[in-house]
Amino acid sequence: MKTRIITATILILVFGTILIIGEGDLAFLFSGGVILLATLANYEFMIRLNRANAERKWFDYLPMLFTFIFVLLNIIYFNHNQYTNILYYTVLAMMFVYLMIYLMTYQMTRNDIGVAILGIFYTSIGFIALAYLRSIHLNLILYLLMITILTDTFAYFIGIRFGKHRLMPKVSPKKSVEGAIGGLFFGGLFGGLFAVMMDLFSIHFLWVILISLSLSVVSQSGDLIASKFKREVGIKDYSHLFPGHGGILDRFDSTMFAAIALMLIWQVIS
Repeated sequence: MKTRIITATILILVFGTILIIGEGDLAFLFSGGVILLATLANYEFMIRLNRANAERKWFDYLPMLFTFIFVLLNIIYFNHNQYTNILYYTVLAMMFVYLMIYLMTYQMTRNDIGVAILGIFYTSIGFIALAYLRSIHLNLILYLLMITILTDTFAYFIGIRFGKHRLMPKVSPKKSVEGAIGGLFFGGLFGGLFAVMMDLFSIHFLWVILISLSLSVVSQSGDLIASKFKREVGIKDYSHLFPGHGGILDRFDSTMFAAIALMLIWQVIS
């Protein structure tokens, strides 16, 4: 517990500082941090998860490069008038390169290509969404973090105190229905109240609460998906980068999914 508290304190101080000052001339700090996190997250997914019980191949490291390039290009061209075309051609280029490598590498299988493409998008889009939201306003990130952190915290403590019905025992045995409902209620409610107080959305407050509850559901879904990935290969954590907390995907699994949802919602209602 002491290790977890020390690590959490350091993470909050470092991430919080970069989050707050990462705008204007210092915007590269947050964007650069996002690119680094996505690249390392891909390493966890491709090496720690995908090759947990198998021999590592040289092409397992390629998705790290593609993740780095994909996130970098998205951040650079967010506001470019040809952004959609750039994104489209980037994806086509990645697919073409992988098919060429597949053709020339006997060891590579169709499954390797599928896992690599999944790994690239799974570990990049959520972090791209974080960079996008931060480029709009700091309060959007604070709103997102409030929902995901409170959802996770209340789900844990309410689950311990009142949890009697397992939510998805084959995926995450410790999570309960009661905990999920508690996390949904408190995460969605307090997140929604924060959004209303900060006037984040120009819509009726009931819609804001509904959006906040939806983000809480997405957040918990992201956590469960990450848990199922790990359970399939029999590992507890994606890595040991953060002592007591696991790896990047262990810490950002729910936030990544909620960030994607909030990015899409923002584009629809703004």
